[in-house]
Amino acid sequence: MKYRGIITPMITPFNSDGTINYDATKTLIEYLKGIGVSGLFPCGSTGLFPFLSFEEREKFIKFVIENSNGLKVLAGVGSSSTQDAIALGKSVADAGADALVLMPTYYITPGQPEIIKHFSDFLNAISKEMFIYNIPQLCGARIDVDTIRKLKGQYSQIIGIKESSADMRYFSMLMEFSGRDFSILQGQDDLLVPSMSIGADGGVCGLSNFSSAVINAYNEQYEGSRSKASEIQVKQVDPMLHALLGTTFPSGYYHAFYSKFNLNDCGYRSPMLEPSEEQKRKITSVLNPE
Repeated sequence: MKYRGIITPMITPFNSDGTINYDATKTLIEYLKGIGVSGLFPCGSTGLFPFLSFEEREKFIKFVIENSNGLKVLAGVGSSSTQDAIALGKSVADAGADALVLMPTYYITPGQPEIIKHFSDFLNAISKEMFIYNIPQLCGARIDVDTIRKLKGQYSQIIGIKESSADMRYFSMLMEFSGRDFSILQGQDDLLVPSMSIGADGGVCGLSNFSSAVINAYNEQYEGSRSKASEIQVKQVDPMLHALLGTTFPSGYYHAFYSKFNLNDCGYRSPMLEPSEEQKRKITSVLNPE
């Protein structure tokens, strides 16, 4: 299946005591359905998956699946353990996830042979459709283009790439894989419009957790209104992203969502810190009205 549009790398809303807030998660999903996202991506980087236990991730992803309101669910199953990634992947695939999203192992930095081993063991164990997730700034290793070529040639379950390195030269090389049944998604909101101009199918964009601006930019670019897409990018998307960059990722995304829906009882999972009052003010000042 070809995935297009904006997929939201969901935050994982928390209560003030740091436990997962499922009521706020319902609010988020309903909002995302309303602004027209194409899918949900729980337990990615913005969702703070390394801060969650295996059981919490499994429960949260299944909750998103059960309450997805017809939206596709791309479940994040990345782990520093291949075995845990397989176990979580099997569980959420059985629960109805539409696709799985897997990154290389992290902390102990893998080389390309280890990356191939990790993905191969996973794909040999699970037949579910899957996206390769390249995010070297957090994993510590980039997936080489040749590695992707080898894996894609061997495993038909691989249906796309979520590319978040912010390296446009690397991104442009990935376009050789673009096809009718293979999706290439940009993971950096401020690179969505230029990526679509060279053939990207859409983006996995964190700003959609609280703003429709990136969806509007996608729609304008997709319809051929490049000047309008660029205007939204420059006047709305970029200022929001720059304000968020003033906080430690991804705390600003959480504040923006909580602020938008006046969720005063929500909080942050340790060791994530709440943004300062000055940081909050800067974020709030650039949030665009719907």
